[in-house]
Parts: sequence; C-alpha cells; structure tokens
Amino acid sequence: MNSKIREIQLECLKILDITHRICVENAIQYSLCGGSVVGAHLYKGCLPWDDDIDIMMTRENYNKFLKVAPSLLPKGLSIYNYHVIENPSNGITKIINDNTTYVEANGHVFGLFLDITVYDKIPINRFSRWIDMFLFKRLLTVTKGKMEGNSLKNKLRSLMIDWILPCPKKYLKLFEQIVVLLGNHASSYTYSELFGAWAQTISYRPSVFENYTMIEFEGKEYMIVRDYVEYLTTRYNRTDFHEPKEKQVPPHIVYFDTSLPYRDYLKQHNE
Repeated sequence: MNSKIREIQLECLKILDITHRICVENAIQYSLCGGSVVGAHLYKGCLPWDDDIDIMMTRENYNKFLKVAPSLLPKGLSIYNYHVIENPSNGITKIINDNTTYVEANGHVFGLFLDITVYDKIPINRFSRWIDMFLFKRLLTVTKGKMEGNSLKNKLRSLMIDWILPCPKKYLKLFEQIVVLLGNHASSYTYSELFGAWAQTISYRPSVFENYTMIEFEGKEYMIVRDYVEYLTTRYNRTDFHEPKEKQVPPHIVYFDTSLPYRDYLKQHNE
C-alpha cells in the first residue's frame, strides 16, 4: 500500500472513530458508504488505494446527528456543508480536520475529512417523483455551475444560474425542505442519494436503510446496513466489486499535509 495513502486513511479513521462514538452514545444509526463498504466487504478495511472514508445516514438520523455533533465534536473538527458555505460544489456533508490540508484534483481545498451522504425518502407516486426529479436536475445545475462552450444549452444554463438560481446555498436548502416534506408524508417510498458528492436517483428498497448491523473495518467494529451486498449491487449495478488494476488509483487527492491548517494553505496560495 502507498504509505501516503495509508497516512490519509489513518487520519480519516480518527474522525470515523469520533463520529462512531457520537452516534452510538446518541442512538444514531449510520453505515459505511460506497467504497468504504466495498473495502469492508473485500478487505475488512479501506480499499488499499482509497483516499477517503465515507459513511451514510438516512435524513432522520442525519438531522439527529447535526443537532448534537457541533457541541460534541472536539476542537479542531468542524462540519462543512451547504448550510455553512455560500457556494457548495455538491450536497454532501464533511467532518473536517481543520488542522490539516487536503487538495482535490478538481481544485477544492479543505482539511482531511469524513464524508457523510444523506439518503432521503422518495415517494412512490408519479407526481411526487416528478417533483423530485425536477428539483434534482436543478440541484445538478446549481452544484455543477456554468459549463464551458457557447452552445444554446450552455447559454440557457448560465442564464438560469445568473437570474433564477444565483444563490446555491439558499436553493439547496429549499430543495432539501421540499424533498423532506414529500418524504415525510409518503406511505410508500424508496431511498435515494439526492444529496451527495455523486448525487444519484438510484432507488433502494426501504429495508436496505432501515436495518443495521456491525462489520469489521480496520480492526474495529463499525455500523453498516445489514443488506450491504444488496446496497452495493444496487449502487454499482454489478455483483463483482473487485476493481481492475488500472482503476486502483486514488480518486481525489493531489496534495495533503497533516500539519498545515487548510485555511493557512488557502491564504498562502491566494497571495
């Protein structure tokens, strides 16, 4: 394993340990997510090339977490999402180590982090799903921003961003309120990742996100959805989760520093 990647993983595991403790002590359910589930399933730990750790929560558990976490996270860890930043690039929430620096290939800079993806209830009826899909497409417009090129489509996109959706933070909060309202009044529903780094409308059976167990991960026990193989099969649309060698590369990182606060890094590079 690349020693630098392992250094990142160990720092992220520290954040996972703290998050796990907060969740257990406050009866909050969470699960490892995405590549971290694949790692637990295949390696009982992080994928050897993975440069972050991901967890996921249903909206109900996520809201519980946000109520208690700010007062329980130790000094130096902070919550970073579209509720606290003006121009979010996606709908995901991060718990960041403010005393470190992590630079992604897309140019985003923050501290080493733990990603939290929220899964919302999506009603099983044509009208509500149409509303969710309409808002989801607007969410992608907001978070991806303007596109290069002078095509009519890109010009209309830029016009929409400038005149209709000028404030990503406010729009995402409104989008969240509508999705939650629809989900709370649904008698039948699925779960979808509308708010995430890789926002998707893939539908998961309710039982996937309503039953949890524990799994070995890096020598400890962490929460995971009980039907995690079904979760992986649904998410990745395959049953073999091994990656070919050419894909076994860090997906995000271009630079990190475990001793440099990311705000200092930003000051240095903005001067």
